Amino acid sequence: MIKSRRKTLLIEPHFQTRFMLRLTGVGIVATLLTAAVVYGFLAVADQNSAGEFFYVIQEPGTHPELLSRTQIVLPALVFSLVGNLILTLGFGLYYSQKLAGPLFRLIQDMKRLVSREPLKPHFQLRSADEFQEVGRAFDGLLKMLADKGFLEREK
Repeated sequence: MIKSRRKTLLIEPHFQTRFMLRLTGVGIVATLLTAAVVYGFLAVADQNSAGEFFYVIQEPGTHPELLSRTQIVLPALVFSLVGNLILTLGFGLYYSQKLAGPLFRLIQDMKRLVSREPLKPHFQLRSADEFQEVGRAFDGLLKMLADKGFLEREK
């Protein structure tokens, strides 16, 4: 039975790093485009309407500050970019494991096949891993090779 938890975060470091950087890059570009559009609309709204907004601190002796719409929304845009970056990196690491784990196992078994080392009786992936169909097809190939006498399997 295969354990359901991985012990290392980076199974295939080169693949996983590239995957996370690309996914994070797409997330950052999307967030920056959204921020630019929102910032542009706010800048136009600030120019078209003469109103100002007050920022009031509920303490005696303090005076209200005048703020534009852009000054109010800009911190939220920056916070959303940072939050999006963190969430994208976390999701990228999680999903890259679901991709890298099966690829790692498949590559290891292919190397054993080429060097004519005995293989395990069945090629099986974790139920939550991606590439289930590839794993089943590879297992079928190994069974066919074993039936024809081209492959030795571990007992």
